[in-house]
Parts: sequence; C-alpha cells; structure tokens
Amino acid sequence: MDDWVRSLHQAREVLAENPDRMPVKLGPVRPIVYESWRRSRLQGLDPERLRPAYYEDIETDSYLTRVVTPLVEKRRAVLDQSSCALSVTDHEGRLLRRWAPDASFASRLDSLDVVPRFSFAEGHVGTTSVISLLKGAPVLVRGPEHFPQMFHSLSCAGAPIVHPVTRRTIGSLDLTCRLSDTSPVMLAWVMEMVAEIQDALRESASRRERLLLDAYLTHNRDARHPLVTLDHNTIITNAAAARLLGAVDQALLWEHASRAMSEHRSGPAALTLANGRSVTIETRPVSNGPDTVGAVLQIKEAPARPASKSRGPASAPAARLPGLVGRSPHWMALCEQATRLPTRERILIVGEAGSGRRAVAAALAAPSPVRIVDAADVWSRGIDQWLQDVESEVGGPDETLVLAHINLLEPRVAQATDRALGRRAGGGRVLATSEAGPVTAAPSNSLLGTFSHVLHVPALRDRMDDLPLLITTLAERVAGQGPVLRWMPDAIQVLSRLEWSGNVASLEALVRQLHSRCRSGYVGAAELPADVVALASRRPLARLEQAEAHAIMQALRAAKGNKHRAAESLGIARSTLYRKVRALGLDLSTTAY
Repeated sequence: MDDWVRSLHQAREVLAENPDRMPVKLGPVRPIVYESWRRSRLQGLDPERLRPAYYEDIETDSYLTRVVTPLVEKRRAVLDQSSCALSVTDHEGRLLRRWAPDASFASRLDSLDVVPRFSFAEGHVGTTSVISLLKGAPVLVRGPEHFPQMFHSLSCAGAPIVHPVTRRTIGSLDLTCRLSDTSPVMLAWVMEMVAEIQDALRESASRRERLLLDAYLTHNRDARHPLVTLDHNTIITNAAAARLLGAVDQALLWEHASRAMSEHRSGPAALTLANGRSVTIETRPVSNGPDTVGAVLQIKEAPARPASKSRGPASAPAARLPGLVGRSPHWMALCEQATRLPTRERILIVGEAGSGRRAVAAALAAPSPVRIVDAADVWSRGIDQWLQDVESEVGGPDETLVLAHINLLEPRVAQATDRALGRRAGGGRVLATSEAGPVTAAPSNSLLGTFSHVLHVPALRDRMDDLPLLITTLAERVAGQGPVLRWMPDAIQVLSRLEWSGNVASLEALVRQLHSRCRSGYVGAAELPADVVALASRRPLARLEQAEAHAIMQALRAAKGNKHRAAESLGIARSTLYRKVRALGLDLSTTAY
C-alpha cells in the first residue's frame, strides 16, 4: 500500500502542468481516475483549493431518500460496527442524506463538508466516487486517487442508482471510510445495496404509474379537450393532446408543471409549445399521501384575436425566415427586422461563430440564386481572384452575393472590395456576414461601415426558449428519411444548462454525434457524452464572470486559438490568461477555432 501511495503522489505532479499539456494517459493511474483528473483540470479546478458547493434550496427529503432510508435502517447493525459512512446523492451529485454512526468519523466528515446539501459533482470537487454518475458504473476511489487533497486520507466506493423503469440515473450510493480501512468488499456491498434500492423503486414505480393513470381517467371526461397526465418519466395523453403536442413538448410541459406546483399557482397560465402554438394550461397535482408524484394538465389553445372593427388593415402574421425556426423574443425581433429590409441595399449580418449567420443570409436571399464568397479563402486563392469573384455576376442580375467572414479582411483588401462591389454591373443584392459589427471593427475594416443595414443574429444562449424546437428540427434534418431520435426531458434540461459557445453549430454537431451512436431511439441524460454532462454540472458563473469568460473566448477565436495573441489583445499576461481559463472552468479542448 505504501509503495502504491508514493507512486500516486508522484503521478499527481502532472496536475501542476498546464491542462492542455497533460498526457492522454498516465501509467500508474487507472484510466477512469486519470480521465476525471484531466476533466477536472480543464474545468479550472485546483486540487489544493477546493470545497464542495452548497445548495440551500434542494429538497433533502426526496422521493429517493424515502426509498433508501428504510433499506439502510435494515443494515444499521453493519454500519454501527464499522467506522464508515453511507450517503445518497441526487443525479447531480448533491448529497441528500448521510448515515455515520461513529461520532469521531462523522465529525471528521463534517469538517470536510460531507453533509447534506453540498455538491460532490466532478465540476465542483473533481474526482470522487460520485464520478459513477458520469460513467454509469460502480467505482472505488482510494486515497490520492481523489482529485482534491482534502480527501487523500479517505476511500470511497460509489455506484449509480438507475431507475428500473426509465433506465435513467437518479442518484448514487457512496460508502466512505479511512484509507487504512479500504477493502475491495466495499464496492460489492454498495452494489448489492443499490440492487435492493432499484427493486424497491420498481415496486414504487408501478404504484406511481397507477396513480397517474387513475388521475388521467378521473379528469378525461371530455375527449374533445386536450388532457395530459405526466411526471418527469411518463406522459399519458388523450387523442386531442396527442394531435397538439410535438416530440419534445413533454420537457416543456413538465418544466411548466413543476414550476406551477412549486409556486402553488392556481388557474390557467400561458405557454408556447415547440411548434409555436400558444396554449393556456391549468395544473393540478397528483399526490401519493404527502408526496406529489405528477400533474394533470388541462390544455386549451389560446383563442384567436378577434378581428378589429376598425377599417384599418388586419394585423400581420408573425414574421418568419424561410427554412429557419424559433419563437424566442430575440429571434422574433430578428425576423421582424429582416422582413422590413429593402431588397436592393447592402445588408451586414453580425453574430458569433456558429450562430447561423449564413443560414439567415440564405433565408433573406430566397428564392433568388445565392453565391457565397468566403473571405477566409482570400490568401489561399489570391487577392485578385477574390476581387474578381466579388465583382462578377455568375448567376445573373438576380443573383444574391454573400460575402462571408468579411471581418477577416485586411484594411487594403477591404477598401478594394468596396470598390469592386461598386463595379457590379447588375447591382444584385449583396449580403455579408461578420463576427464584428461596424462600430467595433470599422477603424481596421472600412468595408463594414458601408452597409446600409445591420442584422444581429442572437447567440444560442440568448434564445434558450428555442432549444427544444431547434433540437427537433436538427434531429429531423440529420435523420433524413430514417427514424428520428426522441429527446427525453432530462436530456433537454442538461443541454439547457450549457453556455453553447459554439452556438447552433455545436448543437447540430451534438445531434449528429448522438444520431450515429444512439441505437435505442431515445436520448436521455444517460446517453449524453460525459464531457457534456460534466460541463452542465459545473458551478454557475456570476454575471461578471460570464462577461469575462465571453471576452476570453472571443479573444481566443479572433486569435485562432493562439493564447499568446489572445492575452495580448486582452492586455494581460499569458500566465494570467491560463489562470483565468482554469478559474472560470473554460474547456478549450472542445472548442474549434
């Protein structure tokens, strides 16, 4: 044991390295542990300065703890005879309840904040046995295998608790002891107990589903009106509701019902479905004694606005861009502005990388033929060829020319491009895309200031209301004529917590990845990549931290990932940039520049 501990401590010296330079593998360290070490460092965690995060508002007396508690009490005699502690967490790694009969050991855990309401997710404390939630498999983490130094004198065995009906991970069971008391039997004991918990959940689930069905039958008196009974796993609808709801609306409905019940709201409330339809919903809880197990939703489509009695024109339908979807306020504002633009003036489309600038340009050009000339190709094709491409009208006078990435043009090339545009004989429509607007980039790129109108495409983080609709649309596009994946509410909830620095392009890449590897036809949180789940569970950034993180990522994109140039543009030292990247938990390994 002593030799093993010494070798692990020597291996931990790699944690002092820049996380970008950490090797892919490290001989003395098990892969499951080292992969977690690397993710922890990439999230900006420091093993010497870590404490679990506190969540005051979580419900510790949850459905899961009420199932687990009587099973633990049956084994209380085993716990009483050992200096160890048993704990149960929720699906995000937040500790719900702890059993530690040994007063001395309990006091030691108290000093480490191993108590209810503290989070031991990898994004908060790095490698512990709670990584079983990410890996979906039991794991024993011993002494210095823990990422935080404060846990080096302990060993932890953990196993995920998977709901036997939905097959989703709902929490974990973890056994903690002193490093000197470590035994391989620990993990077997935890796994045996998790099997008992899952059996109890199976029995409880059958009663829960009966309660939902009884509530549905009680309220489904008129089949003409949409009715839904649901919890976070199950949804029961009548025919009217099935015709109204889309594939991802269950997530929207459950989120709406959960908020309504937690806030004790009564009466109908408005909601916009993923297909853009406006409805009002009246929520009634479904109870099992003191527990709320689900909700009954009575849905009514919002009545159409009565026609005005005045002689004025009827109100126009909501603006849309052909081929694109969205209902969020930021997106609708873009659509409204776009539909009022003149057809013959230059239009600049500004937005972050991956936000859909080129798709907006194509929608504005429809149904005219479109030709795209990319400024990123200037130096590979030559300036003369670039100017010739700009000036010529290959597709005729009705052609729409789209100049992509014009913020990349050097000042002299930008000026020459402006002159070339003036020589276009037919005067066809000209659109351009840029990451920078005319105000911020005009001194170095005069071309940006020559556009008559500027459209700002919102980042995905500013239109998260559109996430379910975007996922549905992208999944249908990726599937083509084949079967379309169904996205479960817990997966959408995880994705809604991400910052999406790559915007819609990153979302599409994730949809394609899951389409190629998901064979069940359903995407739940358990099917999402581990790095996505880890990013979603990391600590939330304060408003100023968000602004700082955004500025750093923008500088890195402008510098094509060159950290030295990015640091210079920000006016900070490169070492300061590395420190801020780690402190803010920015994962540069998953970003394309």
